Amino acid sequence: MLKAAELEKLTTKMNLLPQKPKQKKELTEKQEAFVDALIDNGGSVPQAMKTAGYEPTSRSWLVNSVSNEIVERTQNYLASHGMKAANNLINALDEDGTTPKGELRLKAAESLLNRIGIGSRETVDHNVTAIHGVVLLPNKQEEKIIEG
Repeated sequence: MLKAAELEKLTTKMNLLPQKPKQKKELTEKQEAFVDALIDNGGSVPQAMKTAGYEPTSRSWLVNSVSNEIVERTQNYLASHGMKAANNLINALDEDGTTPKGELRLKAAESLLNRIGIGSRETVDHNVTAIHGVVLLPNKQEEKIIEG
């Protein structure tokens, strides 16, 4: 039988129980400089590391330590361009087909709107039927022989 600590670790690992939202981690000045440089240079990690003063050997640690901040800033960047994407979709309605790469621009606008949660939404319906149940058996006990 699982102990309470093992059960808690298992359910947390499987994410079966509601999780507390993680508090935003405060970045050091150097980490902040790295993320700023990464955004400014268009996403070049080696260049941002050099700008912020990090050694190339610390790449995986650094990216892991600031990944949440990178994701948050990327989402904000995409959201800030949502209006432009929406305008491109509206302009495509009146388009006569003469705009160079118009179809490509339309797909890019649709993709951006989907990524920020405004475009089409996909839903997945999960219908699960359990075939096998879980059987809990009592602890094993020594057999008692009754002589009669």
